Amino acid sequence: MASDKLNPSDPASFLEAAVKISHTSPDIPAEVQLSMKDHFLRRTRMSRQTTEPNSSNRHSSFKKHLPRQMHHVTSLDRGSDFPYAEDQSTSLASLGRIQPELYKQSPLEADESSKTCAAAKTCGKINFSLKYDYESEALLVNVLKAFDLPAKDLCGSSDPYVKIYLLPDRKRKFQTRVHRKTLNPMFDESFQFTVPYEELGSRKLHLSVFDFDRFSRHDMIGEVILENLFEVSDLSREMAIWKDIQYATSESVDLGEIMFSLCYLPTAGRLTMTVIKCRNLKAMDITGYSDPYVKVSLECDGRRLKKKKTTIKRNTLNPTYNEAVIFDIPPESMDQVSLHISVMDYDLVGHNEIIGVNRVGSHAEGLGRGHWNEMLAYPRKPIAHWHSLLEASKSQKEWKTRTASFDSQGSCPSPRLLSSP
Repeated sequence: MASDKLNPSDPASFLEAAVKISHTSPDIPAEVQLSMKDHFLRRTRMSRQTTEPNSSNRHSSFKKHLPRQMHHVTSLDRGSDFPYAEDQSTSLASLGRIQPELYKQSPLEADESSKTCAAAKTCGKINFSLKYDYESEALLVNVLKAFDLPAKDLCGSSDPYVKIYLLPDRKRKFQTRVHRKTLNPMFDESFQFTVPYEELGSRKLHLSVFDFDRFSRHDMIGEVILENLFEVSDLSREMAIWKDIQYATSESVDLGEIMFSLCYLPTAGRLTMTVIKCRNLKAMDITGYSDPYVKVSLECDGRRLKKKKTTIKRNTLNPTYNEAVIFDIPPESMDQVSLHISVMDYDLVGHNEIIGVNRVGSHAEGLGRGHWNEMLAYPRKPIAHWHSLLEASKSQKEWKTRTASFDSQGSCPSPRLLSSP
């Protein structure tokens, strides 16, 4: 009868029957009956765990293909018995999901982190003061501090120092101490340039900021050139000045200036260029001087047609020439030609070196074109101007860029060079 009442599908009834049988049997001790009861309980728990339905892997793989907006939907195998399941799954999905927008750098931070001198053209600021001492006839320059310098070393810092010149004299220079591992150095050092007060109008203050490197060439951070020393005051009292440090990879060299006049006679088709003088030329010899002469070339479309040289002036940086160079050019060809002026340093041994160059013509830039147009506007009248000398490589690059876009009509004439009167 006990076997008839047994229900194999019901573990509880099966356990109950087993326990009753064990109670009716006098041969089974009480300890054995308790151990059997525990054994049946453990088997019941194990059977419940193994027979409980598991969540299907098909659903998880299917959810991968759902849109992101559908990820908050409740799993298919959870059923509808849990009303909070949807909210819980939504919060869990948002906690576990990676949000890339949280890791993106803001545009302002990206710009600040990637900002370089080359892009911004400024490399921090420098603070200095100027004062003129009338008793000792000297200009006092006090380099105070620099701010927000760019990092030149791998450690994210720099070892800055400053060089000071009073142009055009480059033989006399001063230098501050090197400040280690800082982008905001405090210099507070004073220097003195002996110069008459009357000459201050023609002088320029040049500050070059460098990064010191013990094992290689020092890196240039930037420079400041104060064109007008009386920009702030008359220098009778000390005046502090803040200036932006301009990006530069090498020190700007003042090559000097040349003065010449241009005169054109349309009826005769004659162009007269008079080389008058030069001033503050760059010293090319170890003696601190140069042996300058001027070479003038008549060019058309980048081709040199004729050239003429002045005499050589020995051991001077301020030569005076007053020599004329004459070319015959028809009026209809004046808009196609240009004059290329080179100031050279004569060398007895080796090649002559170029000190600086300049160009005038209808396709030149700046004052070179203005001087040429003024000459054409006022025929038969000599027009004289001072022109700054440029580096030969930079001038040639600019001219090639301009002539590449200039398509001349027809061929240039071949003017003949006339002797100087």
